Amino acid sequence: MVKLRIYNDPFSFHPMQHPIHLHGQRMLVVDRDGVPTPNMSWEDTVIIPVGSTVDLLIDASNPGDWLLHCHIAEHVASGMETVLHVDPR
Repeated sequence: MVKLRIYNDPFSFHPMQHPIHLHGQRMLVVDRDGVPTPNMSWEDTVIIPVGSTVDLLIDASNPGDWLLHCHIAEHVASGMETVLHVDPR
């Protein structure tokens, strides 16, 4: 398991909510802005409102290189994406 914190900066190039999508893995939203998430369920996409921080717990059990990106095409085109490398060890 990997914990990832994502902050949606209200002063960024795209100040709006973002649907963040992770390929090849599943994740739990542990909390939003420090408030624990009741009744967590496995997700592959999470909406992050402007100015919010979301803590994710990623089940990194599927080895490979997996895309993590905003699900708005124009935002991906401007660089809102990264690769999550999961080592098979």
